[in-house]
Amino acid sequence: MKARLIFLSLLILCFSCGTNNKPVSDAQKNIIKGEVKEVVNTIIKGAEKANFEMMAESWLDSPDFIYTNNGKTFSYQEIADAMKLFFGSLINQKCTIIDEKYAILDNSTVMYTTNCTWLENFKDGHAKLQDPWVMQSTFKKIDNIWKVINIVESGVNQSVINTETSKGLNQTELLKKFIGNWQIPVGKDTSLIMVIKNFKGGNGLYVSDKLETKGKVLLEGTGFWAYDTGINKVTLSLMRSNGDVTQNLGFFTSATTYEYVNVNNSPDYMGVSKCIFEFVSPDEIKGIYTIDNKEFIQAMKRIK
Repeated sequence: MKARLIFLSLLILCFSCGTNNKPVSDAQKNIIKGEVKEVVNTIIKGAEKANFEMMAESWLDSPDFIYTNNGKTFSYQEIADAMKLFFGSLINQKCTIIDEKYAILDNSTVMYTTNCTWLENFKDGHAKLQDPWVMQSTFKKIDNIWKVINIVESGVNQSVINTETSKGLNQTELLKKFIGNWQIPVGKDTSLIMVIKNFKGGNGLYVSDKLETKGKVLLEGTGFWAYDTGINKVTLSLMRSNGDVTQNLGFFTSATTYEYVNVNNSPDYMGVSKCIFEFVSPDEIKGIYTIDNKEFIQAMKRIK
């Protein structure tokens, strides 16, 4: 009798394993793909609206859940806390799907992969573009509900114009706010004097500067500042007498705020990760720089 029970148990186990590993028909794959795609669409919609609850509704709240972003791994609670904070800083974001694949491993396991881009518009006026970006999510059907048990994301971030806060901003016209003579103190008895003039034709600005200490000129520079429609950014190019070349790209995120980054590793920007010019008044600009995660402020005042 005991031998019969053991044989029966083995038979049931083998039948169960055979059922789980049974090949999924094309018709079943189409049904499964449709079910998972519906969940994917809800996740993306929630992310675009910066609605964490909507996005994470299908995440499995379990110690087994793992989220990986550009080499960093998080538990469910860790990424939930981080995402809620991140979404709180967003106006919205836009996902553009380039391609997507559904690998149906069995009737309860699906691996979803997409190549895409994400445009993130932040409340403080700046924006980030994730391009290229890849996402891979593993779905498991638990209690007849598709749940995400693993997420892997990676890609490249770059600063771009905020599509929400920059609506109606004329970059060329706003750039003219810089026209004039400016003094930037950089040390004891030492200042950088900038002379910015309207370029012939009105499409950009002519820029010259000189570093002075007690009336003595240490170095001089010349270049231009203009809005480039081809890349949808404002470009600044300067060449100085000591051989240094500076190339910055930026844009106005509001009528009084200009954000830019150095793109050629100029010695003037060593360690600087973020630069903002804020017009305190028509005659004063506050330069805000992030250096090694610390904020450094520099005044820029109009002179006669």
